[in-house]
Amino acid sequence: MPRSQKKTPKLTLDRTVRLLQRAMDVPGLSEEVAVLLVDYYIARNEAARRSHTKTWMARHGGIEVLRL
Repeated sequence: MPRSQKKTPKLTLDRTVRLLQRAMDVPGLSEEVAVLLVDYYIARNEAARRSHTKTWMARHGGIEVLRL
């Protein structure tokens, strides 16, 4: 499969480790709250990615990005 068609999972290993580390600090964390936290952080990361892309494109408007 070409690299351009690979999809990055929304919950990567790095994100999973960070969430588990944070969850260990919260006593009595329920599964429902844990799922809500995961969904929240996935949404925030996606919003940040879009924002960074938008900012980069604004600064480098004349550059064509080659997809690998």
